[in-house]
Amino acid sequence: MSVDYYQTLGVPRNADEDTIKKAYKKLALKWHPDRNPDNKDQATETFKKIGEAYDVLGDAEKRKIYDQYGVDGLKASQQGADMSGAGGPHIFFTRSGGRGGQFVFHDAFDIFNMMFGGGGDDGMGFGGFSRSQQPRSQQRQQAQQRAPKKPVQDPPVTHELGLTLDELYAGCTKKMKIERTVMGEGGSRRESTILQIDIKPGYKEGTKITFERYGDENPNSIPADIIFIIKQKPHPIFRREGNDLYMKQTLTLQQSLCGFEITIPFLNGETRRLSSSNIITPGQTMAIAGSGMPNSKVASQKGNLIVTFDVKFPTSLTMEEKALLLRALPSN
Repeated sequence: MSVDYYQTLGVPRNADEDTIKKAYKKLALKWHPDRNPDNKDQATETFKKIGEAYDVLGDAEKRKIYDQYGVDGLKASQQGADMSGAGGPHIFFTRSGGRGGQFVFHDAFDIFNMMFGGGGDDGMGFGGFSRSQQPRSQQRQQAQQRAPKKPVQDPPVTHELGLTLDELYAGCTKKMKIERTVMGEGGSRRESTILQIDIKPGYKEGTKITFERYGDENPNSIPADIIFIIKQKPHPIFRREGNDLYMKQTLTLQQSLCGFEITIPFLNGETRRLSSSNIITPGQTMAIAGSGMPNSKVASQKGNLIVTFDVKFPTSLTMEEKALLLRALPSN
C-alpha cells in the first residue's frame, strides 16, 4: 500500500518548508501520546506516522527521492539498491571518498524533541554507520539513550484561599482567575482561565481543592496541578475546633443565680435559644447539640455549640441592696 506523506501532514505537494514544519508541529502536539492518555495506542501510531512523514518531507534529499520514486525508492536507497534496471537512474547516493552511503531515518520522538527543543540529532550523519553495522551492545546503549523519557510533572502551584466561618458553615462557590501558558499551533501563548471552586459546608482550614494539570504547558513536562488551600479567617464571636464551635456569654449576677432565657447570635444571621433554671458559676459551660459546624463528609451530622459563661458582678451596692442580700443569702 502506497503512503502519501503529503496527505498525512495535510499539505499540498508544492508546500514549502515552512508550511510543512507548521503542519507537523500542529499535528505532533495534537497526537502526542502524553496528550492522549485515554487513546494512547492509536495516538502513538498516528504520532509515528506524522513523524515519518515530516522526516521525509522536511529533508530536501529524501523529499526529492520520494517525489520521484515514492516510498519504494526511499527503501531502495536505504538498502543501497540500484534502480537502473527499472529504467531509472541510480537513486542511492555516495558520501565523500566514494563509499556508498545511506539515508538516516529518525525516530518520531527524536524529531519531536529536536523540533521543540528537547534533544538533538542522534549523531549519525551521512558519514556515520547505519544501526545494523554497529555492535549489538552499542545498539542497546544507543537505544537506551534515545528512548523517550517519561515526562515528569511540574511541582504543584499553591494558592491560599481565605474564607469566613459563615462561608464554611453554609458552603459557597468562589471563582478565581488564573493566567497560564498553553501550547498550540505556532508555539505558546498566555491564556486567562476562570476556575470555579465549590466549597462544601463544613470544609476545614487546610482543606485542599486541586485542579489537575492546570499549570503552564510545555512540550517536555506535564503541567503542574493548581491547588487552593483553605485558610479560615478569624471570627469575632466563635472559635472552631474540629466541628465544634466555642463562644463566651456574659450573664448578670441575677441571671446566674435565678436562671435565664436568652437569645444568642449564630452564623449566617441565625440565632439560638439558651435557657437554664440552675445557678451558673463563672467558667461553667453548656453544650447545644447539633449546633456546631457541618461534617463535610456526612451532611446530616453537625458538631456542638459549646458556651462558656462569665458572670458580671456589680461594682457597687447601696445599703438597702446589701441589707436585702444579707437577708436573702445564707450567712454560711
